[in-house]
Amino acid sequence: MPDLPAAPAALGALDPAALSAPRWNALLAAGDVTLHVDDNAVAELDQRFQASGVSFERIHLLSADKSVFMAGFQQMDRHGHGGRGGGGDTDERVGVEDERPPMRRLPGGIEPSRPALVLREAMALDGRRGSACFAYLGSTGDGRSLDLLGDSITPDQLDRALAASCNAAPTVVVVSGCGTGAFAQPPMTRSNRLILTASTDDRHGFGCGPNMALTTFDECFIGALDGAATWAEAFDRTKSCVARREGLVNQATVAPASYIGALVASLPAPWAGSASKGTIQFRQGIGKFTLDGAPYYSTLKAKTRPDFEAYARAAAPKAMALTLSGTVAWASAAAGETPDDVDRLALQRCEYRSGGACILYARNENLAAAGPSSQASIHPAILVRSGSVDPGMVPFIRADQRSRIAAYLRQPDPKALALGPDTEAIGTGATATAALAECNRNGGSCVLYAENDRVVLAVP
Repeated sequence: MPDLPAAPAALGALDPAALSAPRWNALLAAGDVTLHVDDNAVAELDQRFQASGVSFERIHLLSADKSVFMAGFQQMDRHGHGGRGGGGDTDERVGVEDERPPMRRLPGGIEPSRPALVLREAMALDGRRGSACFAYLGSTGDGRSLDLLGDSITPDQLDRALAASCNAAPTVVVVSGCGTGAFAQPPMTRSNRLILTASTDDRHGFGCGPNMALTTFDECFIGALDGAATWAEAFDRTKSCVARREGLVNQATVAPASYIGALVASLPAPWAGSASKGTIQFRQGIGKFTLDGAPYYSTLKAKTRPDFEAYARAAAPKAMALTLSGTVAWASAAAGETPDDVDRLALQRCEYRSGGACILYARNENLAAAGPSSQASIHPAILVRSGSVDPGMVPFIRADQRSRIAAYLRQPDPKALALGPDTEAIGTGATATAALAECNRNGGSCVLYAENDRVVLAVP
């Protein structure tokens, strides 16, 4: 571990230029090797900072994943000459200072997120005149420390490392993970710092747990930065977003914790005036539907682009529904659907594919209205999967097809009803096999919806 100086008893003078137009220096560390969510968040923040004009030399990247950090090193021969890029046969201890140098870090390369290296990189941040510091650490805490590659760091260690480099410079610290609330408490709390942690004390739960490609907290945090004028505003939006999403799945809150230093309460976010450059946009309801406006980080955006392109080509009336985890479904007036039909069909198709409630993201060329956390509201679940068949609640069909359901209910048992989630096809028969066969002839890709008068729709 590096020699950490004692934390200063008092701060130096805070430079007013660093409050109005800070020159950002960032430490971005992913500490969990078991999941890629931390690396995804680091990659997203790295892109965001560079898009806002921060050069890669002022961004310090660390990862616990060997396949990620080895890409940032070059193999050296015994004379110190560069050779082939790092690979699987390289020394596990790469990046440790007391090792003989078989490897050289490339400019902008990613280092292993060992505690010693994380603290050294924190002490290497530039806190000189006009500069501001940002530190993101993603991993899991135990209420007292944060797990990194091979060991952990404490709030006291991080406080001393940041104080050594950033001293009185405005400093933003985000610790993403369960059980991390201690990093928003003394000794970390200084008047030049803004701190946000994904949970308070030792709480663990949905709000700080992995949710597909990012943690729920990171989805909210990175999304909340779009359009936020200050870090304090982004923190508030993040906490509201996490609480709302926990409520949607009936989970106890992990209560993200924050600290706002008196000297930096108005510190501007680094891309406050350039939200359009971000790749996660929780700003539905503002503007028009665009192919590049998907509310996803870059990988999911690329994966869902064919759906967005198909929707853009479809005729109105049309509607699109989605989940923040990447499920996308839409409907249009290909067979005489009404505007109400396409809204409902988009939501039902999305809900069927995802197994949960969805956001009505777009109607025609307009985005849906945003909710209080700057995200479009998640629509209450409307897909009936059990109970008795109700002609008015049967999904995947147009309003003018409901008479077919009433006719089905008048048929004697045994009987079965099949529907096409994406085709609005209907099939009936004395058996499930017969109903599915007729439905597939009428449109294809059908599923069994009911046997006799009982709904039996399964989750895909």
